[in-house]
Amino acid sequence: MSDSLATDLLYVTLILLAASFAVLVIIDRRKQIESGWAEWCRTAKALPWRDRWELYRATLRGRAVSDPRMAALAVQRARCYHAWVDSSIRPGSATRWFGPLFAALSLLGLLLALIGGAAGWFNYRLGASLVGGVLGGLLVYPWCALLRKQAQRCIDANRHASAFGEPGRKAEL
Repeated sequence: MSDSLATDLLYVTLILLAASFAVLVIIDRRKQIESGWAEWCRTAKALPWRDRWELYRATLRGRAVSDPRMAALAVQRARCYHAWVDSSIRPGSATRWFGPLFAALSLLGLLLALIGGAAGWFNYRLGASLVGGVLGGLLVYPWCALLRKQAQRCIDANRHASAFGEPGRKAEL
């Protein structure tokens, strides 16, 4: 393969990478709205930073919040987050294959950059970006599966506390 053909194919690959990322962002934004995550973000803006941080840590670690009065908010946040992540990685989801597709296109771009000699004039920044794309594309599914599991653990841990955190309030199931 000639260097000019490899360089031209590299440009096409980079354009495909940018286009696939743009499509993923559009689809992901729609899934945020459908799952209720976008509404939760508007709700969270009214909370103080300390409370937001506490809810974030509880969801990420899959634990109960320290203040029982915030347990209902933790359940709400974890449910929205769980629905958003689940809609992205469950079988049949359009976005489930974006990670492997992004990794494959990044690997192709890396090979074309090395074959075409383009990596030299990009000072290896392109190569490092493409290696990051390969690794990120391959690790996105296991990471999302872990986050989904942690969100479910947060829901389970805070469900009981939300029933007793506010007098007269029943637990949300």
